[in-house]
Amino acid sequence: MNTFKGLIWKCGLSALLLSATLSAQTVTYKGMYKGSSMKIDGTSTVHDWTVESKLISGSLQLEGEFPADLSAESVPALPSAPKVEVKIAARSLKSGKSTMDQVMLAAMKSDDHPWIIYKLNELTPSKGKRNSGDALAYDAKGELSMSGVTQKIQMPVSISPTKKGLKIVGKIQVKMTDFGIQPPAPKIALGLIKTADEVDLSFEWQTQKK
Repeated sequence: MNTFKGLIWKCGLSALLLSATLSAQTVTYKGMYKGSSMKIDGTSTVHDWTVESKLISGSLQLEGEFPADLSAESVPALPSAPKVEVKIAARSLKSGKSTMDQVMLAAMKSDDHPWIIYKLNELTPSKGKRNSGDALAYDAKGELSMSGVTQKIQMPVSISPTKKGLKIVGKIQVKMTDFGIQPPAPKIALGLIKTADEVDLSFEWQTQKK
């Protein structure tokens, strides 16, 4: 009986030690207040347009350190998909023109849905050889939420270590209508200015290790 109890105790201790070890191996990166940018680029019947936010909040949790060696010929696979959640306040998007910003926020229903949110589901190495020194390229699958609508998206991203943490860069084209956003046709111009449905989302996210 005592032997059985001793075995149970040892198993429990081993589980606790393993849990502590795994917890210690988790590295967290937080979005920095400076250096980050997210842009939305689109076109209209009058001119091209851009809105930009320089505030990308959120975090990235990774098992172990991100590979710092950029000389490898192939992109290394990570032990598991990082836990990533990114948040951008819709009202932080600015075009430099107050009237356009008001039209954009109304189209995005920002009063009811103030956040643009991205969550990562899967991260796999991009295939093919790479040049030494380049950022590591991955294919990211995740969920993007805007205006109260969530869509699954897939986009290429590049990740590179920095002095403070990681820099993640990516770009994808989406349709506004896929997120319940009607391309604006400002009433101030009698609806003559029409915006194309397709927009390019691009970002550079600077993170700092915690």
